[in-house]
Amino acid sequence: MLRRGRSPLLALCVALGVNGNALAQEQPSDDTLARPRPVAASRPPAAAPPSARTLPPPSSTEAPPPLIWKWRTFSAMDYVVAGTGGAVTLATAIVHPRPQHSFPRPLGFDKDVRKLLRGGSLGERYDFRDASDVGVSLALAWPLLGDALTTAWWYRGSRETAQEMALIDLQAMAITGAVQGMTNVLVSRERPLGRDCGGALPSDALDCRDAFRYRSFFSGHSANGFTAAALVCIHHFENDLLGAPGDALSCVGAYAVAATTATFRVVADVHYASDVLLGAAVGSLVGYGVPLIHYAQHRADRRARPASSARDVEISLVPSPGGIGLFGVF
Repeated sequence: MLRRGRSPLLALCVALGVNGNALAQEQPSDDTLARPRPVAASRPPAAAPPSARTLPPPSSTEAPPPLIWKWRTFSAMDYVVAGTGGAVTLATAIVHPRPQHSFPRPLGFDKDVRKLLRGGSLGERYDFRDASDVGVSLALAWPLLGDALTTAWWYRGSRETAQEMALIDLQAMAITGAVQGMTNVLVSRERPLGRDCGGALPSDALDCRDAFRYRSFFSGHSANGFTAAALVCIHHFENDLLGAPGDALSCVGAYAVAATTATFRVVADVHYASDVLLGAAVGSLVGYGVPLIHYAQHRADRRARPASSARDVEISLVPSPGGIGLFGVF
């Protein structure tokens, strides 16, 4: 009986002993707690495959920065001057030259140059006259359509610059047309071809009528062509429309068109050499003078300055963890 009664108690003690050893093994000792644990060495991140790396952007030609108009804009007085010039040009094209004719004979070298350059046949002279009309049309369209509309607005992205350039062009052309038209009507010089009226040309031909025959001095084609050439040069160099060498080539090209057009007027026998030379001088004077007056007057507002120099000191209040802070841009 006693042996059978001790068995449960002995079993319980054995069970408790086993559980106590297991718990002792699970709990770390003081030495284990005090001993530092080894830290696994951190591995460097694996290098990204070549396809995942950030590659430098491919080299490309960047578009030029937009133009900024740095000069004063077209004023009300400018509109009045341009409008008056246009009205005078139209009026002098309608009014007939005065009946008293000046310079009845060729001046100086006019006779020799005419003999050297004059077209050999009537048909040839008409061909050169048509070519001169094409030349002056190209010359007048260049500063308006080529430089203002295409280069300044479309290529350089500045509508304001294109507008101001076009207004300056129209003002200069109107002044040239007014000066040339008034001189034409008042001087009333006979064209070289007038000497052929009644001979190689029928007396009732359109070229022999007073409205055309006595408009030799000075050449409108030459004056307008050189006005346009001067406008092309001054706009390109003041605004750096294309940069080097594009601006210089544009200037040279415009003068080549103007000079060719003026020469064709002599070959066509509608002007003397003195007519085209004076026209070139007047056209260059107006073509440079009018835009230089505008470019001499800079704008006062900040929008006229380039972005690199228009930045001022800006200070503003911004929230911060401890209250309010100051944020400045210099």
